[in-house]
Amino acid sequence: MQSESTSPPLRAVGYRRVSMREQVDNFSLDAQESNLTRYIESRGWQLLEIYVDAGISAKQGSQRPALERLLKDASQKKFDVIVVDKIDRFYRHLNSLLTTLDQLNGYGVSFASVQEQLDFTTPWGKLMLTVLGTLAEIYLDNLRQETRKGKIQQLRQGLWIGGIPYGYCRGLCSNCTDPNGKNYCPDYGNPNLADGKSLVPHPLESQVVKWVFDWYVNQDESHRSIAERLNGLQFTLPDGSSLPVRQKGAPNRTEPRPFTRDIIRDILRRVAYTGKIAYREVNSQGVYPKRGTPKQIFPGKQPALVEDDLFQKAQEVRALRSRNCFVRHNQPVRLYPLTGILYCGYCGGKMRGVSKTGGHYYYEDSNQQDRVCQCQQKLVRTEKIEEQVVKWIAETLATAIQPEAIQAQEHVTELEKRHERARELYLAGELERSVYENERIRFENASENLQINNIHATLALTSVIQPQLEHWSELTQLNRKRLFRLVIEKAYLQQNAFVAAEPTIAFQPLTRPWSLTVPETGRCNSGEGGI
Repeated sequence: MQSESTSPPLRAVGYRRVSMREQVDNFSLDAQESNLTRYIESRGWQLLEIYVDAGISAKQGSQRPALERLLKDASQKKFDVIVVDKIDRFYRHLNSLLTTLDQLNGYGVSFASVQEQLDFTTPWGKLMLTVLGTLAEIYLDNLRQETRKGKIQQLRQGLWIGGIPYGYCRGLCSNCTDPNGKNYCPDYGNPNLADGKSLVPHPLESQVVKWVFDWYVNQDESHRSIAERLNGLQFTLPDGSSLPVRQKGAPNRTEPRPFTRDIIRDILRRVAYTGKIAYREVNSQGVYPKRGTPKQIFPGKQPALVEDDLFQKAQEVRALRSRNCFVRHNQPVRLYPLTGILYCGYCGGKMRGVSKTGGHYYYEDSNQQDRVCQCQQKLVRTEKIEEQVVKWIAETLATAIQPEAIQAQEHVTELEKRHERARELYLAGELERSVYENERIRFENASENLQINNIHATLALTSVIQPQLEHWSELTQLNRKRLFRLVIEKAYLQQNAFVAAEPTIAFQPLTRPWSLTVPETGRCNSGEGGI
């Protein structure tokens, strides 16, 4: 008769640790090993190895080589159970203990403690592990909330949290440890510029940040071209020596090195350069997102390196360029100003910019490109349709601003000057209060009427658009696209004609209801929905 088969014994390992103080007090590692060996033998398990960390603390964040090797071996399933003499030999910090137990459970490795009589290999022990896991989740949830409150409180005070962004430093010049400090920063070794709690502009890096935003917004430079331009520049220091411009590198990981387009991209989207601090919460995977839309933005104590207006323009350019590269096959890539807002007036398909043999540029119906439908709309030359749109914008502006509106604006401006002069005389004691009050009321009433009639907003928008129309031929493709986006939400064409438009909210007050006028009749030819 064949004997009944038995399961192989569990493969067990032990872990023992003593601190330096315990070694001084003659605490014996041998005592722990003896307890571990007897316990494993009493369970009928197979002892494979005992991992030892001697003279090392078990506090959170301490480096324990043997424990690190133990956890690595656990992930490779080299054993089934870990045995310790006491739990505090493993971890003293509750959060670390519970996190590690959960990690081991994921590896399929159990845990046992001799002194506490905890054995997670038994049904009762597994139930206890489930309870501990629930407690750990509650504990960690509460810890995250408290940590979040603490971070938000610091951010409300304008204090920076985390790694220092390029362009700033702690201002601790006398004992600087910044990667771009020694042998680079002209202030290295000088008296401290700050207390280390808030950020100060780095004398060289801050200038680089300003260049990046200026070149990107005002000189139509790409991420790559800016990186290449910076990598070819030299800083001249006060002592006459020169240094190549460089980025910060990753502190404690990589040395300062040349710029790349990814680094330029990161610089351009950092709101910190406007003197603010962005707060982003840890996501469901426990990862802190360094990019993306922040949860909240707080005023920071660090000085702004770029103005808000310049930063917002950079974000606008990034959005306009999001689907267009600058260079392809070492040739500049053309930007089509109406792409994204130009639609076919027959089938409603988007009109995409395309180039054809001979160096000509066209807008083509995307529905035809994708073979979604058979539409009668043909290719239309870019300059032809763009000229029509520009002409419509110019005519709209010409008819929107009536002479009486301009006179009203001039009248309010004159009243404002009179009010300011009356205020100065009143404060100097040279004018009676009743006379000053009359001037004040007159100015406020005129200003209120101007606002009610939207004249002020209309004139302000016109002052932005009109100069660009007058110098249309000199505008870059990017600035042409920016102007069209300011004025039009959607534009429609049929054959070679611009037939309808949906103005933006900002431009609506300048348009006559509802849209384009028919030249022959002078009447509005609006379609469904006012288009």
